[in-house]
Amino acid sequence: MKPVFFIDYDNTIFSHQTASIPESAVAALKMLQEKGCPVAIASGRSLRTSQLPEELREHFTPDCFVSSNGAIVEIEGKLVWEKYFDPELQKRILDYVLEKQYCLTCGYNNIWYTSNIDRFMKNISPARKAMAPRHGKDFLELYEKRVPSFFLADSREAIDDLQAHFPEVKLLYMGDNLGGADIIPRENGKVIGAKRVLDHYHTDLSNAVAIGDSMNDIELIRAAGFGIAMGNAMTTVQAIADYVTADIDQDGLAQAINRALTHFADQFA
Repeated sequence: MKPVFFIDYDNTIFSHQTASIPESAVAALKMLQEKGCPVAIASGRSLRTSQLPEELREHFTPDCFVSSNGAIVEIEGKLVWEKYFDPELQKRILDYVLEKQYCLTCGYNNIWYTSNIDRFMKNISPARKAMAPRHGKDFLELYEKRVPSFFLADSREAIDDLQAHFPEVKLLYMGDNLGGADIIPRENGKVIGAKRVLDHYHTDLSNAVAIGDSMNDIELIRAAGFGIAMGNAMTTVQAIADYVTADIDQDGLAQAINRALTHFADQFA
């Protein structure tokens, strides 16, 4: 079995500095599929084949998705797993962020919501300001939605405070470059989702490549047979990786993929 690649999206495939996907990354992703390597996007975003970002849809269709940090798993166009927040826990989190006036964001069926539009416009990356999220009274619609993850687009102090008040969840800091933190149920994570994909292909984590840049990638990079941190990754992520590649805007993903193929060269002999 050829190695299975699990690749983060934001600042690993898609550059928030240029608001685009490097051409070298697109070519490397297509080359992997041509070589028979399944490619899974492992992201904190809620991604599926039917909900691809426009910039990715124009160039490349992954084989699988481990999205919302493992809460949603899609394999070759088929949804095989969904895991949502407990409704009571979800309500308490939403109540708390509104009380504290924190900036929580969430996407649902391609509609975006935020609890604090002013902080959203101040804190979010330029590439995401175009999301034009619903806010104010419209934000209350989230109380009735089944949601797999949230994103706290706020300060480190806000992240630490929410984590202290809700031990049932994990807040995964996205790094100083992107900022904010994914919020997921404590029992979720990319490793759990990746194992479901690997089971489908009758292989295991020793035959997996994981590439990423932020805290929500650490568990998978550490567990994979070959874990790679981007050059723009947090130092904590780089410290646990088997290999550190170049920055995303310096052909980092293409270099990472080529290095991983060298590591598994015997499977292509």
